[in-house]
Amino acid sequence: MNIITGFEAVSQIIKECITSENTPEGMLNDVLSVITVANNEEGIDEPAIWIRQHPTIPYDNAKTRLSRDIDLITTFEFVCIEYDPDPEIAELKGQNLASRACLAVMKNLQHIQKEYGVRVINNIYFVAFYPVGEIEIRGKREKVPATSIVISVKHNIDWLNCCKRKNNENNNDDNDDGD
Repeated sequence: MNIITGFEAVSQIIKECITSENTPEGMLNDVLSVITVANNEEGIDEPAIWIRQHPTIPYDNAKTRLSRDIDLITTFEFVCIEYDPDPEIAELKGQNLASRACLAVMKNLQHIQKEYGVRVINNIYFVAFYPVGEIEIRGKREKVPATSIVISVKHNIDWLNCCKRKNNENNNDDNDDGD
């Protein structure tokens, strides 16, 4: 995968894994809000999954040269909330939703990657599962417990492929006679 499409593809694949299960027959059929942007000012309806993408970093710091290809790790956090008047039940519901979000990624990853014509994500790693505090929901008096599940995905960027592709695009532009 090249750098021009690689970062976008990784993010889009993970989002599609979640949204593809947010259908009447999907395992996330009860989810009312899937938030796919870093800053959400629209408010949310719960149950909700907020997909937060963390920085992409080299997989192996000893091999970060840009002259060939590089393995990268991108971390995604799924912050999950579901209201219940009983905070203990709300926490359990949030944990269940976080587990289902991770399962949705595992279930759909290969199928969605096939649409890209190339294997973009090579491996998925479990990072953490934990309560992250509480979130205020408009229209609810109490705060709602939130649970996160964090995964990292390993993918590869081929810098030489990027340079060759860019050079080919430039050469094609130079050969265009404007007809």
